[in-house]
Amino acid sequence: MILFKLVVRKTFGLLSLVLLQLSVFAQKWEVGVGAGVCQYKGDVMPKFKPLVVRPGGNGFVRMNFSRAVSFKAQAMYGGVVGKDTYMKLDPFHQSREYSFNATLIEGSGQVEYNFLNFRTNASRIVNNWTPYVFGGYGATLIESKAKIKTDINPSVFTPFNSNKTEQAMLLGIGFKKQWKGQWNWGVEFGARHTTTDFLDNIGYSGGNLQIQVPPGIDPSNPKFQYLLKYQVPGTKVKDMYYYTNFSISYLFYKVYCPSPR
Repeated sequence: MILFKLVVRKTFGLLSLVLLQLSVFAQKWEVGVGAGVCQYKGDVMPKFKPLVVRPGGNGFVRMNFSRAVSFKAQAMYGGVVGKDTYMKLDPFHQSREYSFNATLIEGSGQVEYNFLNFRTNASRIVNNWTPYVFGGYGATLIESKAKIKTDINPSVFTPFNSNKTEQAMLLGIGFKKQWKGQWNWGVEFGARHTTTDFLDNIGYSGGNLQIQVPPGIDPSNPKFQYLLKYQVPGTKVKDMYYYTNFSISYLFYKVYCPSPR
């Protein structure tokens, strides 16, 4: 009986210590907003062009689990654009003159690793800034609008729209710094590796480059068959988009000290 009471007492003591630590960490919540630009790379623009951008914005909640690891849930709204005419040195792209723009609505979660002891007294050295790397996963609603040559007269362009939801793997780097009090600011660059090759409505399927046509349209339609003349060998790598942003966040932090006995 005495041994049983001792084990129970030690177990509750250990559990109390763990819960106390978790309660301290649970106070390290951040909420923030950001604004930046989105870029695209794919079959229309196989080379990354950092100056071809569309605006984007995001909101997030971050939980600083420890001095090294943080978790972030994020929603982002932005857009990307791609045009054959931006590939100025490629005559095939210049003759096709395909163009598209897409709206992106992304929901994602990511894990961040801080290289320095950011805003913590867990060691002798306390830093009010740190670089970090992150990885994560998300889902993106893509609403794309394109203009393609589908008529015998090459000067006529036919617009069409398509909607799809795709998954994306996130990888990137960032930098965050304490601003004042409980405010932080940060800069982040992240690449989104999508599971689709048709973000731009052009991609490879069965080893062949294809145009993704809207629902209800027969791909054997002579107008779309005419596109074969304008097919340009692209990249078989899945389409990607990028998001670079500047953010401001507020840290909710309070340490609960145990009451004296």
